Amino acid sequence: MKKILLSGLLACAMCLSCTEQPSKESFVTDCEKSDFVKTPRLAETMAYFNKLADYSSMVNVTTFGKSAQGRDLSLVIVDKDGLQDPVQIRQKGRVIILIESCIHAGEPDGKDASMIFLRDMIVEQKNIDILDDVSFLFIPVFNADGHEDFSATNRINQNGPEELGTRNTAQLINLNRDFLKADAPEMRAWLKLYNRWMPELFIDVHVTNGADFQYVMTYAIENRGTIMEEGLRQWSLNVYEKQLNERMEKVGFPLFLYASYRKYNAPESGILIDIFDPRYSEAYAASRNRLGLLIENHIYKPYEQRVKATVEAFIASARILAENKEELKQTIANADKVVSTPEYRQKPMELTFKPVNKDSVWVDYLSWARDTVKSDLSGADWVRHNYDKPITLKCPLITSYEATSSVQLPEAYILMPQWTEVIELQGIHYTRLAEPKQMEVETYRYTKATFSPRQSEGRIPVLNTEYTTQKETLTAPAGSVIIDMNQPNGRMAAWMLEPSAPGSLVYWGFFNQVVQSTNEFWIRLPYMEEKGRELLAKDPALKAEFEERKKDPKFANDSQAILNFFYEKVKKSAHQNNELHPAWRVMKK
Repeated sequence: MKKILLSGLLACAMCLSCTEQPSKESFVTDCEKSDFVKTPRLAETMAYFNKLADYSSMVNVTTFGKSAQGRDLSLVIVDKDGLQDPVQIRQKGRVIILIESCIHAGEPDGKDASMIFLRDMIVEQKNIDILDDVSFLFIPVFNADGHEDFSATNRINQNGPEELGTRNTAQLINLNRDFLKADAPEMRAWLKLYNRWMPELFIDVHVTNGADFQYVMTYAIENRGTIMEEGLRQWSLNVYEKQLNERMEKVGFPLFLYASYRKYNAPESGILIDIFDPRYSEAYAASRNRLGLLIENHIYKPYEQRVKATVEAFIASARILAENKEELKQTIANADKVVSTPEYRQKPMELTFKPVNKDSVWVDYLSWARDTVKSDLSGADWVRHNYDKPITLKCPLITSYEATSSVQLPEAYILMPQWTEVIELQGIHYTRLAEPKQMEVETYRYTKATFSPRQSEGRIPVLNTEYTTQKETLTAPAGSVIIDMNQPNGRMAAWMLEPSAPGSLVYWGFFNQVVQSTNEFWIRLPYMEEKGRELLAKDPALKAEFEERKKDPKFANDSQAILNFFYEKVKKSAHQNNELHPAWRVMKK
């Protein structure tokens, strides 16, 4: 039986299983005990959070699913009143922050930072006033199976801890590529969690694999392109991102954007900010009209620095949301409303982007003195950084991007019933046809596809497709899904169903049976011998086209190519559903 311990405003919130308040020392984390050399295993991690839950009624530990190997996926809910329901929490006027750690289990910074942040708040009362306005969800270890595959060699170039987990799940799935396709049981559970809670801010903590610089922490917020609704994009730039940088600078952890260089290891050549699509965490949140922060701590910095910087980022983010919660809530509500309107669909939805130089700006970039030598080991050019000589470089930062592909959004998608499973996980509102229905639709019919020569995530990605677009009158079978685009999550349907969208279901091979026809050529050979002659006799234009083609010796001497020429002329009527994209578009009349 928990007993009330603390008096005053927190008297009803803080509870102990004994009559004496534990000392601060009893809540020292395993990571701190080791001087930031070690990170705890899964059982030790959750034992610590359960200890905090035993200490305070504000902390509750539950589960939201199972890993592929059957491990619990734990969720820590922190609310001033001990509430565990998002509706009740929002009735109190609070916003919700979801902090996710160990999606790549070899990058444990967020896990240890979450323990310290929560301990400082609950036990030591630091920043506890934040809970007046903000409630927290912590996923300490998302990739539970990968986390337990501990080894000192999982990330050999990472500066601590001494042993850690792996990047991929037990099924060798990279969860930070899985937000759209949802192959992993962990991700399917996560999507249900996200749809229930819809946090105003989602923080996903990682560690870089890339360039060397002075910054302990870099970050990404998907607000350079147009993935985020414009009003929310401006708020994220001018309020959240601006204040995050200011606050982190004040506590000794200046930030820089998660970036790449035009020339390898040469930031002075130009700094580029990649624009990610919703298969990645922060972009997924942006496409759902919510803030998403990707933290990328620097792989070569000591583990203690990385963890402490992460704690400060949690504090800064929570303060920003607490102080601006009403404005943020209104901005999100407006974003949901805007993207649900027919007016929003008048402008094409941009899918891919490229940087342009017109608005590049010069920025100070905290780097190191460096030199390049010819390696006597490998023979390669070896860039060596001098950590005793920090320097500030003047570098061009590319700040403008233009779309390289876009799509005109329909008024609705019609998705065939055999392809609806993934859609059902994404919080997309839809209805089903009770009986077959004939309708006028815009369709895609595939003519060519280029497949990846190697697997990715256990799938064969489709690198490129060619297709025709046409208006047709087709009959949708009973059970077909109708996705009305007058909803906040309509864009997610487009990201998943448009063939040209990066990370779409087409890209991940969900429709390979359609993209590449399953009809065997040998089945149609005898038929086309007769049909070809029939077509030539009836159609002088076709005969002229055929004779022109035969001027090509390669074609004229290829019997299969000749028969296939005639097959292509009749396959639409003979096999009307072959190469027909299973998501039809209902366009504005």
